[in-house]
Amino acid sequence: MILNLFKKNIFPFYHTVSDKRLIHIDQLYPLKSIDQFQRELDFFQKNYVNISMIELIDLYEKNGSIPQENYFHLSFDDGLKECYSIIAPILKERNLDATFFINPNFIDNQEIFYRYKVAFILENITDNNLKKELLNYSIHDLKKIDELILKQEIKLNDVEIYLNETEIKALIHQGFTIGAHSMNHPYYRDISFEQQLIETNESLDFIQQKFNLDYRVFSFPFTDDGVSINFFNTIKSDFTFGTAGIKNDEISTNIQRLPMDNCISNPAIFIKKNRYKFYIQKLLQKHVVSH
Repeated sequence: MILNLFKKNIFPFYHTVSDKRLIHIDQLYPLKSIDQFQRELDFFQKNYVNISMIELIDLYEKNGSIPQENYFHLSFDDGLKECYSIIAPILKERNLDATFFINPNFIDNQEIFYRYKVAFILENITDNNLKKELLNYSIHDLKKIDELILKQEIKLNDVEIYLNETEIKALIHQGFTIGAHSMNHPYYRDISFEQQLIETNESLDFIQQKFNLDYRVFSFPFTDDGVSINFFNTIKSDFTFGTAGIKNDEISTNIQRLPMDNCISNPAIFIKKNRYKFYIQKLLQKHVVSH
């Protein structure tokens, strides 16, 4: 097969995995089943080489780049509860490395991502026009969202959505790496440059100091679209991670990841399709994300 002639590292990322319906996920995007997740891991382990975040950092420090050796590194955004209860045990059984990206403000359900609040509202209303409006809400509409939560008498405390501090420490003890994912999970293109820096630096500082880490890694909430080169030149991190799929990036320390929530059937077909897309874009010189 032609893809076998070319080595390409990939960075698949997820949010959560569960066989139980999760209201805050179900209303927004397809929930990954445990069986589907296992089949995807089978594919990665058969066709790629597992590498840890620490190994990636070491490689970059030694070489100034990460060699294309068909490496794969898994990551999980939002710090959801199932990362500890379901995902970590599966990864440990397979001896796989992974990074869990956390929003400090959401640890132990202190606050809840505005889109998850929207999902709970969607579960409780029938007005289709309001549903469409809600799906277009941004973090700037948080006051409206909270008013609807109160109006619908939705008990957000009844559901444990996020990891707590003890579980995060347990993940670190098990050998997994932890990164920052902003404080409040905004679209970066919707906030000012100054606010981008605050969201990034505060979350990186919190994660590093709270959990006594000697590395700093960050994944952008939603996407790195709308983030300037000046941003990357200003923050201090070992790596940052986008969500543009299998692509290169003009910033050598900004790694684009493949959204595995979009894989709903055969992982081999999904990955190969994205690999072919990359090489076609490369021929057209459209394979590099610019900022």
